[in-house]
Amino acid sequence: MASEPRTTDSATTSHIPPFARQLGPYIKSRQEALRIRQILTSYLRSQITFAEEDPEQPNPHAESHLVLCAPHEAVVDVVKRAPLELTGPRKEYLEALRANVAARQEYQSVSDNLASKAQQRKARPETTTAPAPNYELQTYLVLLRDRRRNAKLQVFQHYLQELKGRQTAELEQFGKTEDQNQHLQRIGEYEDGRQGGSREEGVEALVHKLERAVIRARAQLEREKKLFEELKAQHDDRKNTGNGDISSASKIQALQRTRDALVQWVEEKLMSVGANDEGPTEELSAEEIEDAANLLEERRTQIMQQYTAYVETRRALLEIAAKACQPVAPGPAKPQEPSDDNDKPTVEEPLTLEPMDVMSFANERLLPLSKYQRGLSLQKSYLSGMLSKEKTTTLRILNRLGDESHLLPEYPLLSRQPRFKHATGGSRGSLTPRELAPPDEITSLAEAWAFASGAAREHEQEYVAQKIVEGGETAHEALQTLEEICDTLNQDLQDVFEDAQDSSSRSKSSPIEKQTGPWSGLNGQVGVAD
Repeated sequence: MASEPRTTDSATTSHIPPFARQLGPYIKSRQEALRIRQILTSYLRSQITFAEEDPEQPNPHAESHLVLCAPHEAVVDVVKRAPLELTGPRKEYLEALRANVAARQEYQSVSDNLASKAQQRKARPETTTAPAPNYELQTYLVLLRDRRRNAKLQVFQHYLQELKGRQTAELEQFGKTEDQNQHLQRIGEYEDGRQGGSREEGVEALVHKLERAVIRARAQLEREKKLFEELKAQHDDRKNTGNGDISSASKIQALQRTRDALVQWVEEKLMSVGANDEGPTEELSAEEIEDAANLLEERRTQIMQQYTAYVETRRALLEIAAKACQPVAPGPAKPQEPSDDNDKPTVEEPLTLEPMDVMSFANERLLPLSKYQRGLSLQKSYLSGMLSKEKTTTLRILNRLGDESHLLPEYPLLSRQPRFKHATGGSRGSLTPRELAPPDEITSLAEAWAFASGAAREHEQEYVAQKIVEGGETAHEALQTLEEICDTLNQDLQDVFEDAQDSSSRSKSSPIEKQTGPWSGLNGQVGVAD
């Protein structure tokens, strides 16, 4: 029996591909997987109690572990509590299963209660409520209340439309009246609430309250009309009295302030423009002015020469094209009449060219020129493409090296530092137009590398020189210390050096002999170079 699993394992692992050899311990055969599932099913079956057990089929839900993973209404006694020694996913699964069963039972109970209540509600006889005896009276009171509120709202809307075009200062004076209106409205609402609450009062009391409300609304309307007339009169008086003041004093002061502000702004702008113009301009020397004039003159002559060559070439091409377009069979030439005047120059007639001559000229002169020009254009495009490709490659390499380098951040160019920008900006006035041209990106990166390498070399040289000086000082101090020790020992320094050289030469040829005596612990060669 012990040999069977081995044979099955060897049989299952024999057909496993090479890349899945590491998963061999976790790959099981069908029989082994079925046995593991049966064990898990029996374990879960022992933790679950079902509602009904069929005598013919004692465990209807124990056939598959998938059914036990999601038990529905078959579970009665929730789920057994997980043992204390059980940990890990099994314990968590049993707890989740218990919570699921409890939630389903609670849902079932709630749904049963709702169904019973719905049945009771259907079985209950429907009873119609009879209208109250004072229903018509309450409806009439609500209608009167709505009419009174509508009248108030119309009054408020009328005055609000009149106050829309007024100034804000005038609207502030209506604050008190608005507060009074709000207070009256609150009183009316309170009385309306009391009227709605006391449904058992008589009709006479309600009519009396209605009359009081009408009288109060009329008094409020008259008060608001008086206030509106007073405010209108005050506004007219203020308008009449304010026109003269604005035209005489306020307008003059406003114009003076505007003029002063404009004058001050113009002066500030002129001062700023003058400062900007005077800052970067510097006086050039006579030699620089002469060089600039010579450069401009050379450039002008070069442009004129190119233009004249272009005009001559174009004229020759036009003449050739005109000759080629002449008719093939020209008319007979008229005989020249002899002229008696010898002083008048004779005008030569243009020579006629045959079409074959034009074609031969085009084949001999124009076609080679066009081919040469086409070749030059192709070569130019090829060279420009190669240069752009090499430029991008060089830029990519320089940028990558710049990101990886520690010299560029440590030694940046002076012109790129913020504190030296004003110095470089002032020196631009003395540069030639070629130097003022924008620098190439590769050139700027190469300059940065060159400056960083030079600065690093200078720094290293300074460091080495400093260390050499420190070493010389240390050697000098050591020599002085040796002299003091020799003086203390009553010895001569030169004799000590000679003895040391003799001993070193002897030590090379013979083994070292350990000295004896009270001074054998001292070594006179400490810090002394050979």
